[in-house]
Amino acid sequence: MMTSELMLLLLLNLACAFGLTLILYRNLLKDKTQRVLALFRFLSFFLLGVLLINPEIDATSYSLEKSKLIFAFDNSESIKKLSKPYQINQFFNEIRNDQELNDSYTIDFISFGSNLISLEDSLTFSEPNTDISKLMEYVNSIEEDNTRLIISTDGNQTIGEDYSLKSFNSDISASALVLGDTISEVDSKIDLVNINNYTYLKNKFPVEVFVSHNNQELTTQKLEVIENENILASKSLEIPAGSSVKTEFLLSAESVGTKVLKVRLQPIPKEKNINNNEKINSIDVIDSRSKILLISDLLHPDIGFFNRILESSKELEFDYKTTEDPINATEYDLVILYQPQPSFQNVLNSVINNNVNYFIIGGSHTNYSYLNSLDLGFQKQLIESTEEYSSVLNSEFTLFLVNELNFNMYPPLKDKFGDLKLNRNYSILLKKELNGIDVESPLWIFGSEKDVKQSVLFGENLWKWRARHYVENSSFTEFDKSFQKIIQFLSQSKFQNEVIVEVEPLINSGDNQLLKVFYYNSNFEIDTRLDFNIKLENLISGDVINSRLLKNSEAYTFNLSELKPGNYSYSIESPDNDIKRNGKFEILDFSAEMQFENANIENLQKIIEKENIYLFSEKSELITRLKNDKPKPIQKSIKKSESLINFEWLILLLALTLSLEWFFRKYKGLI
Repeated sequence: MMTSELMLLLLLNLACAFGLTLILYRNLLKDKTQRVLALFRFLSFFLLGVLLINPEIDATSYSLEKSKLIFAFDNSESIKKLSKPYQINQFFNEIRNDQELNDSYTIDFISFGSNLISLEDSLTFSEPNTDISKLMEYVNSIEEDNTRLIISTDGNQTIGEDYSLKSFNSDISASALVLGDTISEVDSKIDLVNINNYTYLKNKFPVEVFVSHNNQELTTQKLEVIENENILASKSLEIPAGSSVKTEFLLSAESVGTKVLKVRLQPIPKEKNINNNEKINSIDVIDSRSKILLISDLLHPDIGFFNRILESSKELEFDYKTTEDPINATEYDLVILYQPQPSFQNVLNSVINNNVNYFIIGGSHTNYSYLNSLDLGFQKQLIESTEEYSSVLNSEFTLFLVNELNFNMYPPLKDKFGDLKLNRNYSILLKKELNGIDVESPLWIFGSEKDVKQSVLFGENLWKWRARHYVENSSFTEFDKSFQKIIQFLSQSKFQNEVIVEVEPLINSGDNQLLKVFYYNSNFEIDTRLDFNIKLENLISGDVINSRLLKNSEAYTFNLSELKPGNYSYSIESPDNDIKRNGKFEILDFSAEMQFENANIENLQKIIEKENIYLFSEKSELITRLKNDKPKPIQKSIKKSESLINFEWLILLLALTLSLEWFFRKYKGLI
């Protein structure tokens, strides 16, 4: 509609156009020629004013919008096992071509497995996993009113959050079309096997097993642990009716390498599904690791700090002694000397004379006069007063990366006050800061002489760093891993280029797993400037795959999800270097989806009302109900401003009036 302001502007434009025309043609009432010219000029002035005003009006349009109807089809492998795929595809085509449904609803078709995909063609039932919770999140994110969802599924889920603990929004009307038999067959299974990632040669390691069954009678079943078809251990389990039990085996690590263990549960008589009666796991048996010795004559929380960090590493073995204990420094890859005193003389001489890597930690109880006399490459000013120094990361430090540690936010460390002079080529990791002022003195230094690693930290109370990291991140994991990396660096006998390959020894077919390669240069930094090629050979079929590893900022990767089941050997090498790594892994012919024998209607009833759950044989009733209960279309109004004029035509009309005035004046000889 036209507003009063717009009407006033148009009237004012009309008056101005008329007034300007009268000024130019004063005798238009007496002169017929001027009357014609005045008409053309008046129209020109008026059209020009309209162009400048650009009048707009608010226009409201109305439309009828149909409610949204979403058909979501489970496209996982279990549907192919529990139902008849051709019948489901036939049903999909029927509803897609049902004119009455399409007239009543705006229909979207979705297939889901690990992800949601718009369904254009027939279903393949090839997804290796099902995530119903992701479908629920998507539907709940729709902001349209009166949305209806029909989910066709067996209710079994293999990945994602437990959907039975979720719920649909109140404006979502959900129904389920159950695919598969809802009658439970007798079934026993291994629910979970807990096993460590690694153990050490000749050590004992536990294998914890959880088993259950749905039989309504007590059963006695045999449970076995097998390696290479040899039974390592077995026992008989009594499982109460419809219940579960936990048991444990204690096995011995007799040889080095990756051990593949199969845990097998004897089936119940007449049990159809025996796929879930076996689980395969692996454990690495390690022969040796770097030995770390910490020597201290003080009782201090930092001793516990090192114990907690190093005891969780499979590559590091930690010992703690005092100077009064018998010590053979040559047995260790790294000796940590905590706040040395003159009593450390024998052990320090042994460390230096035998070229053992060492890490000195100073503090308020350190005898720096003694350390100055040893010619370790630094001289510390001898002042007995102490001070707490904050740490500042040196951006030019290149020996290794410490991005995970936020040193600037950690509590200050305590040390004796005084200047420090370096007379050897040390790399500075941390600098000292006092009350926010750079005191131009190193806090943590690293060096190397004759392939011997040396490090000195001028400050105690490292335990406070770990505590602060936990407060900020609710976990010690990243801090411990980063500190372990520093200790591993110091325990190495010399600098070397290193390639580390990370791949799970056992992988379920179809799992989204990556083989990762990390390359560390001579400065122990992650380096991705080289290229790496991989050769994969299936040892069963003989098939060979040659490919280039993909690189990102930290690692090189190869996607293993498309590989067929089998035993694989890999060879990784760089055309830019003589680096080469070999190894093996196994792709198991295992599908989590194929472990199900029945539809899980119990979980579906937790998210959808019982009267809205239909068996697949009742699909006609569901469609009939959708047609009978179709909601009325929603009338929506759209209000928008529209221009009253068409600029192109208005300009043409303006040009026409000006041209007619010019030609008329020319015709009358006024030009």
